Amino acid sequence: MMQIPSYLRAAAADIRLAFFDIDGTLLDSQGQIKQELYTAIGLLKQRGIRSAIASGRPYFAAKYLIDELGINDAGMFYTGAHLFDPLKQQTLCETLLTKDSALAVVKAASELSLYAEVYTADAFYVADVVPVTEVHARHLRVQPIQADLISIIQTQPVSKLLLGVNRVEQGDLLPLLEQRFPQEIFARAYLSAYPDWQFASVISGQATKQSAFQTLLAHHQLEAHQVIAFGDAESDMDFLRMAGIGVAMGNANKNVQASANWVTKTADEAGVAFAIHQLFGN
Repeated sequence: MMQIPSYLRAAAADIRLAFFDIDGTLLDSQGQIKQELYTAIGLLKQRGIRSAIASGRPYFAAKYLIDELGINDAGMFYTGAHLFDPLKQQTLCETLLTKDSALAVVKAASELSLYAEVYTADAFYVADVVPVTEVHARHLRVQPIQADLISIIQTQPVSKLLLGVNRVEQGDLLPLLEQRFPQEIFARAYLSAYPDWQFASVISGQATKQSAFQTLLAHHQLEAHQVIAFGDAESDMDFLRMAGIGVAMGNANKNVQASANWVTKTADEAGVAFAIHQLFGN
């Protein structure tokens, strides 16, 4: 049994807001909600603790989960490029990729034969539907629109690009691309159904996690020690470090776990629910 350290139980008394990553955190490896989560989120509400999403997903691909679990306070979407209040349906901050940068990244990705998705405010686009597209769409519970990606970028505001590479077959190409575009943020992520693949959410370099965290603190009128954050990916590490309590999932890699105050069980073992009951239960 992974008992919570006593100092964290004491720190939990100050917590007033919880941030949750989605994939590999709230959702298990099959993209499902564990039944134990409903009770755990209810426990937070009983304690007067607000709950919000902090994810690379767009709001339109998180809405079903927000509605299902009631995690509906102002949070972070698109890895920090969109700060949004689901209850008030209010955008707090939005930082788009410039057209020139989005075009350059997608063209460079194409030259390297990388998988690419383009995200706008209310949809995501692919040039071709391949097996990884279908798995990703099932996890997001949103179907992509097949289109010419260059045309989409030229005609619509772009919030995020998602790039993917099969590292076993193609090599570790994402760092090469990241070096070519140091002005943008490349946030790493993984898909459990495709362990050989690595993905990167590409957002504007102006949309830093530090800025997102501070903006949300100000919106909620809280201080960092009053926040707990849950995550499993490298893109979650900043929130885990900045929050008063950072909880990494048991399925997170060693770097992510090292950035947290405590490591809970895996998402397949309802690790979020386990941590909530350890920290906030009687």
